[in-house]
Amino acid sequence: MTLMKVSVKWIQGKKTLDDVDIDTAEDAEEFLSKLWSLTGVPMERQKVMIKGKSIKPGVDLSKLPLKSGAVLTLMGTSESLPEAPKERVKFIEDVEDEEQQVSLAFSISNLNLAGFKQVALMEGTPPGLLNLGNTCYMNSTLQTLKCVPEFVQAISNSTTVSEGDTQASLVKSARGVFQQLKGSSTVNPSVFLESLRQCYPQFAERGEGGHPMQQDAEECMTNILSTCKHVLQNESAMEVEGREMPNSIQDLFGVHVKSTLVAEEGNESEEKEDDVMKLTCHISAETSHLAMGIEEGLNEKIEKFSPAMGKEVIFSKSTKIDKLPKYLIVQFVRFFWRKDSQKKAKILKSIKFPKMLDTYNFATDDLKRALDIHRHAEIVELPDADASNPHPPMEDPRGLAIRYRALIEKHPDSGNVSEWRDAAEKYEKIAEQLAAGEHVPDTSSPLSGKYELCAVLTHQGRVADGGHYMAWTKQSREKWAKFDDDKVSFVDESEIEKLSGGGDWHMAYICLYRLPQVGLTRESHNAKRLKA
Repeated sequence: MTLMKVSVKWIQGKKTLDDVDIDTAEDAEEFLSKLWSLTGVPMERQKVMIKGKSIKPGVDLSKLPLKSGAVLTLMGTSESLPEAPKERVKFIEDVEDEEQQVSLAFSISNLNLAGFKQVALMEGTPPGLLNLGNTCYMNSTLQTLKCVPEFVQAISNSTTVSEGDTQASLVKSARGVFQQLKGSSTVNPSVFLESLRQCYPQFAERGEGGHPMQQDAEECMTNILSTCKHVLQNESAMEVEGREMPNSIQDLFGVHVKSTLVAEEGNESEEKEDDVMKLTCHISAETSHLAMGIEEGLNEKIEKFSPAMGKEVIFSKSTKIDKLPKYLIVQFVRFFWRKDSQKKAKILKSIKFPKMLDTYNFATDDLKRALDIHRHAEIVELPDADASNPHPPMEDPRGLAIRYRALIEKHPDSGNVSEWRDAAEKYEKIAEQLAAGEHVPDTSSPLSGKYELCAVLTHQGRVADGGHYMAWTKQSREKWAKFDDDKVSFVDESEIEKLSGGGDWHMAYICLYRLPQVGLTRESHNAKRLKA
């Protein structure tokens, strides 16, 4: 038996914690993070002993003299934790140092991941993540990435060994967090936080009062994806156990672009290609919609050295997308550096973002031709249908299959017939599987350049180095979940429309789009019953 209950005698706290769960099959970090939650003693301050043996990160618990009822000794001081304030609720990121300690203490005292009183969750809501002091940027990033099941699966399938490798350690700890988020209790991400800070020390920066500083959620997301991409690519190259890894991070999020740079002085020009993990929405005085901001981001002026001119020259840069991914990350460039104040400032301007984003106009001619193969299905004229049994819509796999069959019938000599036939057969099979109640791992519609909104990461506040981050993720056609650290609630889709900015409420900082998902509609089920 690997799971047992022990007592922990905390010297500085002058008390003993009884019935603390410890699993010798788990990493030592998991147990140490529980002690952090229960006592407020950070892992780096903990000294845990049992019969002269130390329990610290990396130690194999199964080799220690542990048994049910054993008494462990904990030495280490927690932060000073005053009484909880009676003032109005404030964001933990914006309060003064002393108040911040109070807020963190209140959060910890109401959370128990090792068998004590758990944070109450709304019925049916997914679990949240504990704020460990200015870590809402990390929590919202993890909840947003959790919306990509292929990413979570790739992390779960990773067999990386983390010993001595900070990047591998980050992937391993991410795997642990996503596994815990499959449960129903609030999750303490302390092990992941420690890995993140070891891999990227900037996230360990502290302010004047010695407390963790607020960080940038976009920087956090970029670093996590970059690390996972590197580690998983290395695993694939090693052909771990001869099996093939799931879709790479590049396949899931990577955008391949082609750019043309033309110097405004002289005749110098340059062609280049690049792979990026996101699109950016630039915000100018004229920008009012996400598509406008993306267009501005793809067409800009940059200053670079010109060998022909022998000096810095302004180049006009025009970029087009040549390959699209399954998931599209778009960042609103709301933060910028003000030279006058020597501080990062925030653009509060309202920028509307659509539920369905069409990237067709941003594509190269080659990509447009590839997208047109499937966009034809949207406008094809369908054969007449019985009024009592109309054709299913395009979001239904049966509706898609009917449209591809119609394209083949109307254009039998087209060079696209092979692609249309493959698509028709694919969605006919998906419809059969769904009707039979089978699990279908991929229900994405074809790549037509259109993406549906599935998550929004927001920032509230007027300064870049403060404020509060939250994640909003799509649960069904009209229901979304709002993740405010460990507080999770369901909201109507209408609430998402209020996140465009322009005031002091939460505003979109990152939008995550995906290929539209298909599923059987009521009409499909009715037709199935009539046929039966």
